[in-house]
Amino acid sequence: MKMMKKIATLMLSVCLIAICFSMLAFAADGKTMFTDPKTKVGETVEVKGVVEKQSGSIGKIEITMKYDTKMLKFKEGDGVTESEKGVLVYKGDAKNETVSRKEFLFSFIALKEGTTKIELAEVVVKDVSGAVKNYTKGKSTIEIAAGEGTVEPTVDTTGATVEIGGASYVISNKFPKEEIPEGYEAATLEYDQVEYNVVYSEEFGLYLVYMIDEEMAGNFFMYVEEDATFAPYEEIAISDEVRIALLSDTTGVVLPDKYKATEVVLNGYSFPAWRDQDNPDYYILYALSNYQEGAVLYQLDNAEGTYQRFIQPEVVEEIEKSVFLTKLSTLLEKHLDYVILGTGLGFLLFLLIIVILSVKLYNRNAELDEIYDEYGIMDDEDETKKSDTTEDDVLFDLNLDEYESEESNIDEDDYEEEEFDDVTLLVEEGMRELTAPVIKEQEDENEETLGKVLQEVVANEEVSTEDDDDDDDFLDDFSIDFIDLDD
Repeated sequence: MKMMKKIATLMLSVCLIAICFSMLAFAADGKTMFTDPKTKVGETVEVKGVVEKQSGSIGKIEITMKYDTKMLKFKEGDGVTESEKGVLVYKGDAKNETVSRKEFLFSFIALKEGTTKIELAEVVVKDVSGAVKNYTKGKSTIEIAAGEGTVEPTVDTTGATVEIGGASYVISNKFPKEEIPEGYEAATLEYDQVEYNVVYSEEFGLYLVYMIDEEMAGNFFMYVEEDATFAPYEEIAISDEVRIALLSDTTGVVLPDKYKATEVVLNGYSFPAWRDQDNPDYYILYALSNYQEGAVLYQLDNAEGTYQRFIQPEVVEEIEKSVFLTKLSTLLEKHLDYVILGTGLGFLLFLLIIVILSVKLYNRNAELDEIYDEYGIMDDEDETKKSDTTEDDVLFDLNLDEYESEESNIDEDDYEEEEFDDVTLLVEEGMRELTAPVIKEQEDENEETLGKVLQEVVANEEVSTEDDDDDDDFLDDFSIDFIDLDD
């Protein structure tokens, strides 16, 4: 019995020792802390964050924080960005410093009276060797009292309602002056036949319009003049002099196949991007720069949070052709109704021209037929038939008169085929001479005016009379020569 008690005591001691070692193993390597400020509605409140390591130097820091968008509106921060609505991300890197404490500031605009908290969702802190350390999660409590300044008087909700990314916004004719981005000045813009107060930047050539969402939170949005639409506006400082504004419309951008289309979320808004498959930490973004004219590509090093201007590795004619086809396709899609209407009208106009030409051709042929009938003019086909018939008739008459006459003693067996052929050639040549003037005159009549046709018809009759006389004389002479040849 005593032995059993000893064994139980030993096992209990081992368990207690194990728990103690476990608690030591999971002891925090550092802590995060935040100030608890007090402010009034409409005022800007600043919060300080602190990351402190127990011993050694701090490396990379990434802290994810959440806040109530109904109570606070994020304004700006040192290394702090809004990854999505109500979520802030702080990224710091002290690898080039030998420090065990890192501080950062970020600010809000108080929207509503009451008490609200900023809580940490995730804390990732690495030492200089890259090892992840365990840090406690702090939080900030902000007390907002009633004040003379309020957010409501600086905005209004009487403007037009627009939809951006599936969410509804109202254009505000008023906006807080402290939220105007650097380099922008007050201006006016007409939208939907209403003039609004906006801001404009000559460096970017952009208009920004202030809008209020359903939760009464306001923000500036980019106005796209080409199609009178709006897009999220996010400005990034590349250096002390260079700033870029991300673009949501990437029409015409073509990159090599190794860059796959994706999205990057900044301050709660999604922007199109391309990710390098060979280097997953690198993203390509499309943006306007205040340093040069036109939109350019920038490369984001997501691991270090830095940006560099991106030069495409290859620029070929196929890419330019693809850009042209993409723009053409987009243009056709936007104006499809006009394209269909224009095509239909063009087809109807083509049919109308064909009908008009057909009617004119028909009337012209009818007029020519009437002229031919009135003056007894034969066309080429009729003249050819007449010429063929006349030649056959002459040959037939000659055969009857010369070869079958009772007064002729010519023996067909004694007639040489060669002599008959010579006679036939002579007759054919004579008939060609008779018919050639008529055929020539018919061709000329189809192209000349009615008056000239009439004159040529009279001339044709005279020529025909003279040819007939010559033809009779020719046949008589031919008949006599034929009889003499036999003798």
